[in-house]
Amino acid sequence: MRIVNFVAVLLVAMFASLGAASAQGPAAASNAIDFSGVDFGESHPFAKVHTHVEGLNVAGRELEIDRVVASQAGIASVDFKPVSVPAGASFSMDIEVSLNGDVGGVSHHFDVYAKGQSEPVDGFSVHGFVDWLVSPEGTDIQFGVVELSKPVHRVIPIEVRPGASVKLLEIENSSDYFSAKVVEDGKALELKSKADAPWSTFDETLLVKTDNALQPKVAFRLRGQMRGAVVPSSDPLDFGVLREGQGAELALVLNDASGKPLKIGKVVANSRATIETRIEDCVPGDPSCQLLKVTYPPMQLRGVTGGVLEIELPSYKRKLYVRFGALGIGKNTKIMDLAEELNKAGKAEPSVSSALQQAMKQSVSPLEMSRPEGNGPLLTWKAAHENGVYGYEVYRADSQRGPFQRVSSGIIPRLDKSGELGSIYRWRDGNAKSGNSYWYYVNLVMQNGDKRSFTSPQKVLAK
Repeated sequence: MRIVNFVAVLLVAMFASLGAASAQGPAAASNAIDFSGVDFGESHPFAKVHTHVEGLNVAGRELEIDRVVASQAGIASVDFKPVSVPAGASFSMDIEVSLNGDVGGVSHHFDVYAKGQSEPVDGFSVHGFVDWLVSPEGTDIQFGVVELSKPVHRVIPIEVRPGASVKLLEIENSSDYFSAKVVEDGKALELKSKADAPWSTFDETLLVKTDNALQPKVAFRLRGQMRGAVVPSSDPLDFGVLREGQGAELALVLNDASGKPLKIGKVVANSRATIETRIEDCVPGDPSCQLLKVTYPPMQLRGVTGGVLEIELPSYKRKLYVRFGALGIGKNTKIMDLAEELNKAGKAEPSVSSALQQAMKQSVSPLEMSRPEGNGPLLTWKAAHENGVYGYEVYRADSQRGPFQRVSSGIIPRLDKSGELGSIYRWRDGNAKSGNSYWYYVNLVMQNGDKRSFTSPQKVLAK
C-alpha cells in the first residue's frame, strides 16, 4: 500500500466589507429558543433543500408560538402550525428553501413570533454550502462596450466539474439585449446582440435549464453597455457621497456619434428622489451635442439610492437610458479612507514571507484527521491558516493528463475552524484497483464557492 503525502501551506488574506449584504434578518429580541437542525449540508445551485428544525424553549416561561416568517418571501417556505410550548419543551417545523445561483456558504433567516407580539421573540438562520457543477466563473460574461453598428456574436462554453455530466437544454427566460441559443450538443450557449436592443448599460441574468437534477439551471450573467448613435459622457452618473440635507448637480454630455444635429425630447427620472433635469447647449456650441443638467435634491435617505434617466430621442424614435446613483450618509458620519487604513494595517502586519515562516514554525499542534481504515492509496496533506476555506476535494485520473473526476464523497470540510492551528488531512481511495496506477490531486474549496488546485497531480501505484 502506497502512502501519498501532499504537503502545502495555505495563507489566505481576508477582508470584510462594511455593510455587506446578507440574508440575515434583524437581531432577535432575546435568546428565548435554542434551535437545532439548521444546517442543510451541501447542495447545488437552483436546488430545493429541506431541513427539520427543532426549537427548545429556554425562556423560562411558556411561549405561544404564533408564526415563523422567512425574511425572503417566495424563496423559503415553512410548514408550521401555532403551538403552545411549555418552558423546557420543544417544537418543530419543516423548512424548504429554493436556492438561487449563488455558490459558497449561504444563509436564510427566519423570525419566530409569539402570539400578540409585533417583534420576534427569537430567530434562526438555515445555512449550508452550495457547490457548483457548472463553474460560475465561466458564466459571468463581461461584454464591455457593444456598438450596435458592430453586432456581437459569442459562443460561451460551459466548464463542468471534472467527473460530472451536465448539458444545457433550453433557455428559460429572454434577454432584451441578446438572442440566445443552446449549441454544441448542450455544451455551450450562443449569444448574438439584438439590433433593437435598448441603448443602455445592462446587467441581466439568463437562466438555462440543464439535464442534471442536481443543478437544474445555469445562470449566465450578462454585463456591459449597448451603445447606439447617441453616446452619454458617463453611465452611470455618479453623485458620490451626499450627507443628509446635501444636494448636488452634475452635467451629462450627450453626443450624436454620426455628427447629426441632436434633439432631446422628454426626460423622465425613475427614482424615489425628485430629480430635476434641464437641457442646455454645449460649450462651445455643436449641433450634435446637448448638455443635460441633473440635480439631486437634498439627501433624505441613507444608503445607496438612485434610478434611471429615460431620455427621448425623437430623431431616432427611441430612448436612451442612463443610470444614476448616490450614497446617502448622516450629517456627522465619519468617512474613513479605506486605502489609507489598509496601508496602515499592512505596515503593522508581518510580510507574507515572515507569516509563512511563522506558520511553518508554529508551536501549537495542528488538528489531525484519523487514519482511515481499509485498503487503497492513502493521501495525506497539510494546510495552515485556513481562514476563508470551506474544505477540500480529491480528484483522480488514469493518466497525468486526465480526464480527472472527483472521487471524494462530497467536500471534505476543514478541521481547523479557528484558522490558526492548521490541519492534517487523510483520505483513502477504497475504490482503487490493486496493481493499477493512478494520478491524484487535491482541490481547494473556498467559503465563497471559488475553487483552485491545492496540489499538483501525483502518481501512485495501488497495492
